[in-house]
Amino acid sequence: MRRFARQLAAAWILGGLMCAAGCATVGSAPNGTLRIGTVADAPPLAFRQDGRWRGVEVDLGRALAERLDMKAVFVACPPNHLEDALLDGKVDVLMAGLTLSEERRVHMDFSVPYLVVGQGALVRAADLPRFNTPIKIRAVQGQVGVVAGATGDRFVSRYFAQASRVAFLTVAEAVAALRQGEIDMVIHDAPALWWLSLRQTPELAVAPALFAREEVAWGFRRSSVALRESANRALADWQQDGTLEAILRRWIPFSK
Repeated sequence: MRRFARQLAAAWILGGLMCAAGCATVGSAPNGTLRIGTVADAPPLAFRQDGRWRGVEVDLGRALAERLDMKAVFVACPPNHLEDALLDGKVDVLMAGLTLSEERRVHMDFSVPYLVVGQGALVRAADLPRFNTPIKIRAVQGQVGVVAGATGDRFVSRYFAQASRVAFLTVAEAVAALRQGEIDMVIHDAPALWWLSLRQTPELAVAPALFAREEVAWGFRRSSVALRESANRALADWQQDGTLEAILRRWIPFSK
């Protein structure tokens, strides 16, 4: 189990290396302020807890601002308003678990990617021997929980030919149904499943497979060449000196 956890965490680390309508309102950025557009409820990447920003992107954002001798200001936006916030100049950079896509590349530039994420399978720990390969997971003939309309929902509809799809409004509801034996697994964003699994009893575990892999990077306006290059240099330096790994381990402890 611990060995698998290390492998999954390693897969997330890339070895290479409400603003407009809905975002929190901010004024013009004072000199020395780095305005970071993010999301408020996507642990372990970015979230608010006890009134404070926490998560992988938050720690990286603070580290980047400190490196640039600036103050980090986090601006919470709904996912569908992140791009508008950046392009309208209301934030300077997006650090919100953004995955690289051709559609997004049309409108913005990206840093080098620093994580690999994808869709994971959360199962009862006792069922891990049944679901220890991607083929076994996709061949499941039982009940598979998804969040309606999410990436995992589309993935199950397309690739889980023998499964009975069960849609929930939230991933927490799906996880509760799994614990109660009402479904056989949950397919959802791997970081979210890992986060939830750590907060459940040991009866639940993330299976050793990662589907629909995507790279995570930071988004910049095309005019922000200097800022983007500074971020790329920071990521390269942090990968070399261990800073990146240390921040990731802070939120993904099983990578130790």
